[in-house]
Amino acid sequence: MFDLKKFSVIVIGVVLSIFIGTGLMIFVYSIPNDKAIKNVREAIPLYEREGTYPSWGLAEHTKLDNFTDAIMLLEVVHPQSGSVIESALLNPRYGMTHDEEPVEALKSVLRGETSTLTELNYPRYWHGYLLILKPMLTATSVNHVRMLMAYVDFILFVVVLLLFRNELGTKFAVAFAAAVMVLNLVSLSMSFQFSSIFVVTMIALIIMLTKNNLMFDGDLYPYFFAAIGIIIAFTDFLTYPIFSVAMMLTVWYVLNRRKLLSEKLSVVLKFMTSLLISWGIGYVGMWSGKWIAAQILTGENVLMNAVHQVSVYTQVSNDLTQVGWQITSFGAIQRNIAVVGHGTIRIFIFAAILTFIFMLIKRRREILFTARKILPYVFPAALPFIWYAVAAGHSSIHAFFTYRSLAATIFALSCLAIDLFAREDF
Repeated sequence: MFDLKKFSVIVIGVVLSIFIGTGLMIFVYSIPNDKAIKNVREAIPLYEREGTYPSWGLAEHTKLDNFTDAIMLLEVVHPQSGSVIESALLNPRYGMTHDEEPVEALKSVLRGETSTLTELNYPRYWHGYLLILKPMLTATSVNHVRMLMAYVDFILFVVVLLLFRNELGTKFAVAFAAAVMVLNLVSLSMSFQFSSIFVVTMIALIIMLTKNNLMFDGDLYPYFFAAIGIIIAFTDFLTYPIFSVAMMLTVWYVLNRRKLLSEKLSVVLKFMTSLLISWGIGYVGMWSGKWIAAQILTGENVLMNAVHQVSVYTQVSNDLTQVGWQITSFGAIQRNIAVVGHGTIRIFIFAAILTFIFMLIKRRREILFTARKILPYVFPAALPFIWYAVAAGHSSIHAFFTYRSLAATIFALSCLAIDLFAREDF
């Protein structure tokens, strides 16, 4: 359970992580990028062919985000300007002055045509992905890094799938596979920015599935959730972070539901709330820590820029409505549901609903529909909808990747169905 001691330890951990994160970014910006520039230059034909938002299928969920990937590569190849500390915290890159098109800017930079470009700073994110991406691009090309990411994503999926089967049984392994199907492993592997959340979450699930007894009995889970929140904030571009904590909460409950059987529902929900708060402190604390560190060490008004962008994400700003977006919380939820409910997935969802109704009717006398069984699954399942409602602006314009948070909802509800229809008493 969450208490003042745990809160203090987590806050201290966040502060230490900010110092460590700053040091790591200074280190990665100290690495020469001559070889990386040469390797990235080989990708010019790739981005000329694909453009900004290519799609390997006809549905929105198959869209790739070369816009953000190009920004990541622009960070990798940007020449050193000013001090290493300033570069590490302000994250400069080249871009267009008005209608920013990172893919076009990247091609111009790689061709040495920078006279029409201007230097832009992007300090509101940590850009921790550079710790992996820059060394990899120093060693090999963009195409090879894409393939390597595909291998890593697939291997992590298989490992977690087997652990689910070994620790929880085939039914829960199928529920996990359904969630990954919604995530769309193909698109994840082809866009750098999509993979960050997936890789960190899969590693977190591997630890939970192999070290659960140690962490549960030792009351270490609040610290673990906070640590994952910190890592997500350090490496991610605000893609679908709520997926991570929602998946972890569901797995935590499924792994420990027998141990929690004697506890009241209120106690179980307090446990889950404390884990969510721990993750939130790690995530928000680490993310905002970048703004503070950059403001203090560079003197730039990073805080104001970050706060303004948060207002855009949460619909407080008029920036989006001025360019034609009609942003509402309900509309954001609808947009993301529409993306996840594309043709192929719609067939599986419809079949799952029919199966659920059939089982419900067939075993209606055996199933006890109590809040004690249902709410621990509904709790994490609802988190993506709350995220969409709060971050309505971001969730509306970026629904082609924010929809992936709903994979955690599908996983939680699938686990609920397994629990309800299981013959053994949990």
